[in-house]
Amino acid sequence: MIDRNATIDGMQVSIHADETVLEAATRVGVTIPTLCKGRDLSPEGGCRLCLVEVEGTSRPQAACHTKLADGMVIRTATDRIESLRRDILDLTLSAHPDQTFDASSPQTEFEELLAQYDLHRSSYPDRAMPATLDQTHPYLRYDPSRCILCRRCIDACESIQGQFVFSIESRGIQSSLCYGDDDSFLDSGCVACGACVDRCPTAAITDIDRIARVKSDRVTRTTCGYCGVGCQIDVRSRDGRITEIGGAKDAVVNRGHLCAKGRYAHAYQSADDRLTQPLLRNGEHLEPVSWDEAIDWVSTRILSIGKRWGPDALGVFTSSRSTNEAAYLLQKMFRGIIGTNNIDCCARVCHSSTALALRTVTGTGAASASYEDIELAKCIVIAGANPTEAHPVVGSRIKQAVLDGAKLIVIDPRRIELAEYATCFLPLRPGTNVALFNAMAKLLIESGQVDVRYLEERVDGWSELEKFVEGLSLEQSAQTCGVAPDRIADAAQILGEVGPALFVHGLGLSELTQGTESVMTLCNLGMLTGSIGKPGAGMLPLRGQNNVQGNADMGAMPNLVTGYQSVQDSGVRERVGSIWNATIPTRPGKTIPEMIDAAAAGEIRGLWIQGEDVAQSDPNETHVRSALNNLELLVVQELFLSETAQYADLVLPAAGALEQDGTFTNGERRIQRVRAAVEPPGQARPDWEVARNVACALGAHWTYSCADDVMTEIAAVAPAIFGGVAFDRLGDDGLQWPCPDRTHPGTRRVHESEFIRGRGQLICVEHIASPEHSVDGFPYLLITGRVLEHYNVGTMTRRTPNRTLRAEDTLEIHVRDAAREGIVDGSRVDIESQWGSTNVVAQVSQRVQPGHVFLSFHFPETHTNRLTGPQRDAKSNCPEYKVTAVRLRTPETQSPPA
Repeated sequence: MIDRNATIDGMQVSIHADETVLEAATRVGVTIPTLCKGRDLSPEGGCRLCLVEVEGTSRPQAACHTKLADGMVIRTATDRIESLRRDILDLTLSAHPDQTFDASSPQTEFEELLAQYDLHRSSYPDRAMPATLDQTHPYLRYDPSRCILCRRCIDACESIQGQFVFSIESRGIQSSLCYGDDDSFLDSGCVACGACVDRCPTAAITDIDRIARVKSDRVTRTTCGYCGVGCQIDVRSRDGRITEIGGAKDAVVNRGHLCAKGRYAHAYQSADDRLTQPLLRNGEHLEPVSWDEAIDWVSTRILSIGKRWGPDALGVFTSSRSTNEAAYLLQKMFRGIIGTNNIDCCARVCHSSTALALRTVTGTGAASASYEDIELAKCIVIAGANPTEAHPVVGSRIKQAVLDGAKLIVIDPRRIELAEYATCFLPLRPGTNVALFNAMAKLLIESGQVDVRYLEERVDGWSELEKFVEGLSLEQSAQTCGVAPDRIADAAQILGEVGPALFVHGLGLSELTQGTESVMTLCNLGMLTGSIGKPGAGMLPLRGQNNVQGNADMGAMPNLVTGYQSVQDSGVRERVGSIWNATIPTRPGKTIPEMIDAAAAGEIRGLWIQGEDVAQSDPNETHVRSALNNLELLVVQELFLSETAQYADLVLPAAGALEQDGTFTNGERRIQRVRAAVEPPGQARPDWEVARNVACALGAHWTYSCADDVMTEIAAVAPAIFGGVAFDRLGDDGLQWPCPDRTHPGTRRVHESEFIRGRGQLICVEHIASPEHSVDGFPYLLITGRVLEHYNVGTMTRRTPNRTLRAEDTLEIHVRDAAREGIVDGSRVDIESQWGSTNVVAQVSQRVQPGHVFLSFHFPETHTNRLTGPQRDAKSNCPEYKVTAVRLRTPETQSPPA
């Protein structure tokens, strides 16, 4: 093979395919200035600063657009080129008022160039236009006097976030940057991802953290503590306070990108109402005590309840907001010391149906695919998930994949943002996924658009499913799910012709009475199209909280110990028990809903709740609060005095995600390091340390000195999954499990050669209507969920300027329904179910279908979960948050008092 080379500034440079001169120069350490070409952005070619001389050409060439070719001789800094660059900068400077930029003390990329070329004032006539600073947004600022119209913000918004907020209006000297049809940043379509801020060379677009210009003395690489995407972040701090958060530029998960929560919503960390010392109940009041008093008190109470009522009178909810190490030690304490399997986590009330379904039909209850499969996918199916709001960085990657040509099928009762990008949108009736997926399976099979070889070699149940769908009526299925037969046929045709497909799914499938079956029948489509285990394809459930995947992995489940090993397996109990020097109880414990019921009935006397606000987040709120009030002992570990903590006998102040060491596991099974960027406030402690100390007070001899010690034991307890996981191997991007030994690189894609269970399993299951589908007197179906600006129960985001972006929960109602009910936008409405009622602000919308309403649950005063009831999936025990029969009443429609 003949070497192909070019020469840049006398340096021989090898030719890389499709590489520009600018990229090649950067690769070999030659700096070519540019203003319009930003990191990870396509060449714009507008600023002309990157002009270079190429031997044999009469005119300078733009390095950002010129491809490096064999034999090229390039000079990047001749006198002629340097003179041109200085002139371009001089002319650019003339469009801005004096004193706008400071070349003597450069703070921006543009000012550094001015300093490099010794430009302090322009030699051209002043061309500055009047400009007004836009300070309407709680995080972002736009100063038109600093804008050089380089278009980086436009390119970043379009090619990274996919939001298309910016454009340039007018021409020539009148040209200016604008954002949509609105006059302010706050009212524009901006989602505050900060991609434009990262890339603006002049600070025309900046943010409140950068404006403060607090010089950090420390940068800490860690994992975001919001959703389950697991973005890597660089946290800047000074004197123990966070000054700025940015996306880690080389991170595999997020590639430097963040959402508004991950980048900006960090003010909660230093909020005035953080818990800073243990609080012990004295009558109606919680009073400060020392840690020694708190640990002595709680250990004595636990032993007393265990002695009087037995170990199963106690239970624990571990936290999906805390670390793997904390969850592991707390479940170990309750199993190995207290002697109960009454252990569960919030995965129960979100993705337990998903995990059970995937484990049943594939052999593991986690994603088969990785986020990198988004860019490889030819067809993406989004079912019951709203990525651009609940998982924004993944949502932006899906947008870009679709803009690059991938087909997109969106299945959701609401017209979510990604429905606007969809090739096919199926707005089904809430809770009818099984009917829809069965209909799609029928169409795929009858049209012959299935991967027969894949099915024969790798899957069981193929002939049974063929017979099952023969008896299904497409028209009846379409009527059940409220989607026209031809639209279902369109979706099936796309899936059959373009597949294998990537199935991105969420709580709209799992939080139903048929949640497990919803995911199983979606997996049917994955197997029929030969998708599971293939690049750019497979099952990708989006996990809600930052460590909900890891929490379940660690054994925070009533029937499974660490690594999904059954407590009913005597071999598991013996092996794990020998490591723990403990006896593991045989009988599976209770799930969260069952423990709540048992607490209400007086069967469970004590609960330990780690970082979960069940009084706000769990269904049938009135029942939950009554159960908490009935407990003899309630211990809560929290950042703030949450709704649940107000019922506690003992509140233990917790270190937050930015204040402790350990690991989180994201939705693609990636175990990543969490590092303390700042110290926790006051006496707040990492959760794992508290579990260790209480266990020792209960009589254990636990000697863990750091989170690393805990992970070492986790690897020994579950070697098939975590045997190769250790802090010294995690690096910046972590490892994806299974990772069975220290030589293993981790697993990007599960089930590649065969299913973990041996063969995949197709499932035949009929649609069964929810009890909420036909309730007399309650004509609307309520869907609950998240919005972009807030996270879960809002404990963190409500204590940040995100509250300005979204000040309250609102009830989305269709225009026709609002007109019929006499409801106007912004008016207050009473909403009632069989289980309770609340009063909310109405938002008249086209996003929901007629007959459906949507309500988020981020604000405690909304009491959204007073409305949701006791309905659960019979297999997973996951509550039904996505279908509740309700009625609406306004002051005009309410009956007068008797």
